[in-house]
Amino acid sequence: MKIDLQRRYDSSDDFFAFGGTVVMKLSADAAIAVCERATQHGLVIARIEGGISCSPGFEARLDCIWDGVDPPVVVSVAEQNNLVAAKFIRSESQAHDVFVMTAPRMTSW
Repeated sequence: MKIDLQRRYDSSDDFFAFGGTVVMKLSADAAIAVCERATQHGLVIARIEGGISCSPGFEARLDCIWDGVDPPVVVSVAEQNNLVAAKFIRSESQAHDVFVMTAPRMTSW
């Protein structure tokens, strides 16, 4: 299956199954779940860009960007970073309903 660039995905499973980093638009709940599961998949959340669903597509917002750590990182650093990423999404989810995440491998870009 190919990622639908116009769709907002509601499942973190889709992110991991289809390699959604950088391109997949996620609901707040799905994005939080990605943050919570990323370390188990060997990923660290390096950037989150939030925005608003609009028809068609996604309106990115400059007031909703979060930068995390850059790889390479050890598991404990990735876990802490990813928890902070989830906290950021929770804090922005009232104003923003779509999130795009950059999640490279913990070992390198």
